[in-house]
Formats: sequence, C-alpha cells, structure tokens
Amino acid sequence: MGYKRPDGRFGIRNIVLILSLVQCANSTASRIGLQCDAPYIGIDTGCGQGKVQAARTDLGLIAAGANPNVYGVLLVSLGCQWVKPDVIGPAIEKTGKKVCYLNIQDEGGMPEAVEKGVRLVREMQAEAEAQRREPCPVSGLVVGVNCGGSDWTTAITGNTAIGEMTDILVGRGGSCLMSEVYGFPGSDVAVAQNAATYEIGLEILDMVRDLRADFLQKNGQPISEVNPSPGNKEGGITTLCEKSMGNVKKMGSVPIQGILKLEDRNPPRPGMWIVDQRLGGNDAYPCTAYAMLGAHAIVFCTGRGTPIGNAVAPVIKVTGNSESFRRLNSMMDFDAGAPLRGEATIAEMGRDLYRLLLEVCEGKRTKAEINGDITYLIPAVIE
Repeated sequence: MGYKRPDGRFGIRNIVLILSLVQCANSTASRIGLQCDAPYIGIDTGCGQGKVQAARTDLGLIAAGANPNVYGVLLVSLGCQWVKPDVIGPAIEKTGKKVCYLNIQDEGGMPEAVEKGVRLVREMQAEAEAQRREPCPVSGLVVGVNCGGSDWTTAITGNTAIGEMTDILVGRGGSCLMSEVYGFPGSDVAVAQNAATYEIGLEILDMVRDLRADFLQKNGQPISEVNPSPGNKEGGITTLCEKSMGNVKKMGSVPIQGILKLEDRNPPRPGMWIVDQRLGGNDAYPCTAYAMLGAHAIVFCTGRGTPIGNAVAPVIKVTGNSESFRRLNSMMDFDAGAPLRGEATIAEMGRDLYRLLLEVCEGKRTKAEINGDITYLIPAVIE
C-alpha cells in the first residue's frame, strides 16, 4: 500500500521536504523543519562552486525533491545565491510534486521567513495527510542495501540475511541498489563474475582498478591502509579483502544488471545494480546516492551500531550481533543473530527481513525515523 504519484511511480512515505539552497539559509530551513516535524536538507555550498560541482549540488537537491517518497517541497533561498530556485523548482515540479518558494531577503528577515515557511509546510502536510494509500506492486520497489560500523558478525549473518532478502525482492520484480565501491577491492573478481554480461563484468573490474589507482595517487597510500576502519578491526575484521568478501554478500545471488551513475536517477529495469559512488566517504554518501536514484527504502547492516538515517528514505537497521541489538535497541530494527546460536537458518532470516521491509513500506516507522536522523550528504563529482 503506497501513495500513487503523477509520474507513474509510488511512494511509501508522503514527506513534505524542506530544501536549503545555500549554506546561509540552513538555519532558517532547520527551524522550519523542527517546528513542523518535517525533514530538511542543508548544504555547505550554494555559492562559489565551479561549474561541475555546482551541477552536482543542483542534481542532489533536485533528486531529493523528486524521490517518490516526497509529496511536496519548500525551497528556502537567501536571495542572492548561485543555486537558482527557478532551476531546482521546475525540475522537481516535472515529477508532479508541489513546490513552494521562500526568499529570506524578500520576506524581511529570518523570523519572518520562518513564520511563512511554517505556514506553507503545514498547508502541504495537511494536503499530504488527506491522500490515502493505494495498492502498489512490489515490482515497483527500489531498495538500497548498505553496511557500516561492521564487525565479525556482519559477513556471517547480517549481510548474508540481506542477500537472501535481495534475492526475494528481485525475484518478485523489484530493484536493489548497492554501492560502497570503497569496499570492493579484494572481491572485485567475484563481483564481476556475477555480472549479467561479460561487458558489465569488465566495467566492474575497471571501476575498482581506477579506484585503487586514484586513491594511491591522491593519498600516497593504498586504500587497504585505511580500510578496514579502527572500529572494524576492534570488531574482528582484519583485512580489506576479508571486509570486502562480507560486504558483497548483500548482493545475494542475482545477476548484476549494470553500473549506474547518479545522473541516471532511476534503475532502467528491475534487478541488482551497482551505483558508482566513489567520493565523499562511507555510509552517509552511498545512502544519499540510493535516495538520489529513487530508492524507497534502505536496508543497512551494522554489527557495532550506527544511528544513520536518511531525509527521504527510511533506513532499516539490521545487525548480526544480538548483543548489539540488545544494547543499542533504540537504533536497531532487526536481529539477524539467531543463526549464530543455531536457532534459525540464514534463509529464514532473509524471509523475516523481507517481511519487515514490506511492513516498513506500508508505514511502520524505523528506529532512524523515530530518532529523527535525516542525513543527506550529496556525493562529490569524480573528475
């Protein structure tokens, strides 16, 4: 049961989203969001970027507003920034979304802008609440899979359960997105062998080869010296190869359909897709990339625990570590640790996780949503 959109897609949430178009407007946007209990996205730019990076900022904002989980958008301008509301707004409106505009300088200052912004957001929220859910096909679902704050259980039960869920979802016509290219070295050949075609396999190998070379050139050290992280090592992961082989288990056994760029916006057909997001860091950036590509939800495995959420896509937190699930229950949604105790099979965990995914799609709130984590960090451009 979802919300039908004018462009033919559907959403699993009916969010009214607040977008700041320049760093100077971030506080105004956040105050409106807090008063309305609405997610907002701030940026650290809006002026002074070169042409290529400015285009990526525009893309990140437009893609956020265009995500199928969004009902309407409030654009908050200072009034003199480079990011143009008459570029961002119409691009979002093309997907059938309602867009309202706010200019701090025109409104007479920050307090006045906040007052008007709260009124506009609440009007859209009332409209969104009046919309009723309708039956929507599982085949239209797009789900990102990710992991972070990993430990030794992540590969054995957590990511493996996600892989089972991935197989079920793709088998029913849905789409899965997987990024975390920083975690591919060491398993790139295994990933390439799971590609749908020989040519796609070569593209995967080329992508990881370029990543290794770029990282060495820019940092003077191989990527294996900074990955795994200190927390990964404390959690029992010893090498990048070991981490990588656990990382890619989230893909399940379905063939990889190809590599997507952020500019692609949506998977062209159902199946498993790799998202080429190499810059910006771990966790928050790939999750933002999934949301930019139209993901309805993100399934995120963490052995050690992380509160990360997303401004437009609910994040389901999975752990293979039952002790972490107990100790950090306020952040965790699903305990995949039963197979380690001989109490369930990985296949059973995958089916249970798939059922939880559907419950979240039909309105069950995740812990990240309850906690109000609205992370959204636009990945940089590969130049």
